[in-house]
Amino acid sequence: MEHSLLIRNQDGIIFTSDSHWLHPLFELNDFLTNNPVSVAGLFLHDKIAGKAAACMIVYLGIRKCHIELISSRAIPVFVKAGVEFTYDTQIEHIDCRTEYMITDDMTVEEVWLFLRKRAGRVEGLPVRMEHLTVVSDTAIVLDDLSLFIPAGEQLLVYGTNGAGKTTLLKTILGLEKPVSGIVKVGDYSVGSREWHRNRMHTAYVHQENIKNTFPVSADEVVAIGLAGRKLSSSEIAYHVEIAMRRTGCFALYGRSYHSLSGGEKQRVSLARCLCQHARVLLLDEPTSFLDAEGKDDFLTILQELCHNEAPTILMVSHDPVCTGRLHWEKKELKEGKLFSSQ
Repeated sequence: MEHSLLIRNQDGIIFTSDSHWLHPLFELNDFLTNNPVSVAGLFLHDKIAGKAAACMIVYLGIRKCHIELISSRAIPVFVKAGVEFTYDTQIEHIDCRTEYMITDDMTVEEVWLFLRKRAGRVEGLPVRMEHLTVVSDTAIVLDDLSLFIPAGEQLLVYGTNGAGKTTLLKTILGLEKPVSGIVKVGDYSVGSREWHRNRMHTAYVHQENIKNTFPVSADEVVAIGLAGRKLSSSEIAYHVEIAMRRTGCFALYGRSYHSLSGGEKQRVSLARCLCQHARVLLLDEPTSFLDAEGKDDFLTILQELCHNEAPTILMVSHDPVCTGRLHWEKKELKEGKLFSSQ
């Protein structure tokens, strides 16, 4: 085979790539996202596949494939997923560092996100705090705090009420001014002229316990994410619809925002973030006022967002459902400082 990767359907060859490493499979994902192609009828021909490539093929929904050179670690992945596969040559392992970094307890979805980050195909921006001190009413809330969240990573910060979790988020938003230290989103210091010009890259989802009767519909709330962009009404409607469909709340189009349940409001808030093309998401106790079903729905949508866009996410919460279900890095905020979770 001349190409690194080749895809056929009943009409013939529809996609090829000559890239190296795992990039052909990322390019295939882009192709499938941007073209109305049914994955069910596709046949994949790849030159080489280890466990990483096998997980990606399964994640993309490919059901039939031929691999010229396959590693023994790839075979159980295909078998478990029910993929029909053939191969020319089998080897014990592929000499690639990525192969050794994928553990047996990782799900296909976790491998996909891990590989996206390795490939630098993330939407997120890095967030950095250095020696940050914030004081409120003479009390030290954040005490010489330093934190770095790499682009596309997710972090959950937990702690008791009053520990300063919301203050942490407000400082990144520029709503709290530190007495010392720096905060950077991407390459820009919070509060700088460049940061103000790129402020739309950061989105905030707050607790949904605010009572307000201001007349606004769900779709108008989503459209707030497009504020400042010069778009026609039809373009705004298109972006709003896509965002609401992706978060499963398009049925709420036209409904009064304040008549919605807590779970519905959080779906709308995430749709607003998608419209905003936010690259950093700050989530402030987003599940506190949701029932069990609402929490499950919200966390599912959040995980799908991580897999599709890989934004940088900082969530603060004391909800044990979040800390138990989200396999993110976790830190405890206590007495103004962050401590790694054991």
